[in-house]
Amino acid sequence: MFRIRRMTAADKPAMMEISALILEGNDYLPTVFDAWVADRNGEFAAVLLGDRLVGCGKLTFLTPADAWLEGLRKDPRVTEKGLAESLGRHFLGMLADRPGLASVRFSTYVKNAASIDANERMGFMLRTRLSLKTWEGTREQLAGRAESAPAAGQGAETLRDTAAVQAFFDGRGYFTATEGLLVDGWKAYPCSPALLAARYVTAGRCRGVVVDGEIEAALIESPAVEHRRYAVRIVALESRDDRSALLLLDDLRARHAAAAPPGSNMAIEWIVPNVHRMKEWCAAWGLSSWELEDDYLVYQFPLDRLPGFVAHGKGGSS
Repeated sequence: MFRIRRMTAADKPAMMEISALILEGNDYLPTVFDAWVADRNGEFAAVLLGDRLVGCGKLTFLTPADAWLEGLRKDPRVTEKGLAESLGRHFLGMLADRPGLASVRFSTYVKNAASIDANERMGFMLRTRLSLKTWEGTREQLAGRAESAPAAGQGAETLRDTAAVQAFFDGRGYFTATEGLLVDGWKAYPCSPALLAARYVTAGRCRGVVVDGEIEAALIESPAVEHRRYAVRIVALESRDDRSALLLLDDLRARHAAAAPPGSNMAIEWIVPNVHRMKEWCAAWGLSSWELEDDYLVYQFPLDRLPGFVAHGKGGSS
């Protein structure tokens, strides 16, 4: 019923019309559309019903060996079922004979029943549950909170030693709690020293509290200008004590309140492991869940089942 082909720049007006109907007009797709069309490592797929564009999905390679499925969209005016499964089978077919593949994953919100049901039917299995915590407001509200933050007595600094940062997070068990994932918004990267260095440490995106040459706390961040708002993602936060953790959160708040344009809508987000002290830091700092805990799900496809899918996703019942 559905036909799938690669998205092109000419599809943008039709896709933007669909995007405007999703997430109350706050969909991030407009900010990534051009980059996704240009990405030739993966595939930005257009889904058509007849000649009409009705949805999309994206296959991204987080590393050469790690595939990530994202950007699933369906025109809410379309009643025909099966779009998500058609896309999933298409992408799994593309991956079926890829050498050296280490993982195929995606993330979703716990209440996205349509996506969860379709992907579980294909064989995806739940890997881990985390909690999405957010703060939203204006740049001026964020600046006010930063000015009212109590002095912590110790300063934050940019950390440049990847090995020390990795050892600190490993020693505190952070990546054990995330099952080896660096969760950056709705993408979950497999943690490795090379990726940690390339994406975050050498880019100056890791701040810490250091006492007598030892890391007491570290925060990895990923700022992004999204559709209609200035967003900051906390990728990881670990500390030996509550005081240093809150100091780094206040440091983040002050820096980004100063960097954002006046009048900006702001969002701060952390996908939090199921660790009690971290959830207490969120509560103390004003980060809260949308509706419930354990609402951010990461699914993974068993690689030994990929041979059941043929190239281009045109067959293979799982």
